[in-house]
Amino acid sequence: MRWGTICFDLDNTLFSHEEAFEKAIFFCFDSILKENKLTNNIKLNELFTAFKKYSDLYWDDYEKGVITPKEYRRRRFLTTTQQFQLPFNQNDADHFHEHYYSVVDDFSVPYPHLYSLISKLVETSIKIGIITNGNVDTQYNKIKKLGLNNWISDDYLFISGELGVAKPNREIFDMAKEKLQSNGDYLFIGDSWEHDVVGSMNAGWDSIFLNTRNEDPSSSHQPIEICSTLQDVANIIYKENNLRG
Repeated sequence: MRWGTICFDLDNTLFSHEEAFEKAIFFCFDSILKENKLTNNIKLNELFTAFKKYSDLYWDDYEKGVITPKEYRRRRFLTTTQQFQLPFNQNDADHFHEHYYSVVDDFSVPYPHLYSLISKLVETSIKIGIITNGNVDTQYNKIKKLGLNNWISDDYLFISGELGVAKPNREIFDMAKEKLQSNGDYLFIGDSWEHDVVGSMNAGWDSIFLNTRNEDPSSSHQPIEICSTLQDVANIIYKENNLRG
């Protein structure tokens, strides 16, 4: 058996975070506009487009710690609503995001073949885990919503917000390797070239790049394979580990 331990990223690797994000934001904008009787001449798709633009615009400052998570959320909401001359304030921004985090998991739908792959790995005694960046409660809720806690122990969930270290730092991969010790090599699957491919390979893991967001490689690292679907990933794992899919 080639890989005795296999870990996955979460967002855009096991489900489409982009789709869940879009549907939840649409839902929350629709709700807050109706609550405030502001539905006239407001197009939800235009609101979402602006919100996504400002989410991306302020992301670097958030990721670098220049602004706090709350400041990040307020900025993207208020800049969006000011563009449409909507009379919202910081309290509205906080309320909007509280609503978002309470419903986004409901829009999280697993990628095809996820459950058959995970169950096959468990059946063949391959140790599996999740290594993900993000807020502890948010990521745990997604995992629970997807039902992954039926297969993966909480001890094998490595969430940056809980551990105080994030991908691509090799420390988080070293923590996972120490916890998931097993015979065979270690494989990591993720959708971010920098965080998942570069991070895991620099920590001595094999890597498969699940390129669900059409990202271009930004380094000379050579993963095992570049895939576009989770089924492609499963086929490689079955072949390399001599498993029947």
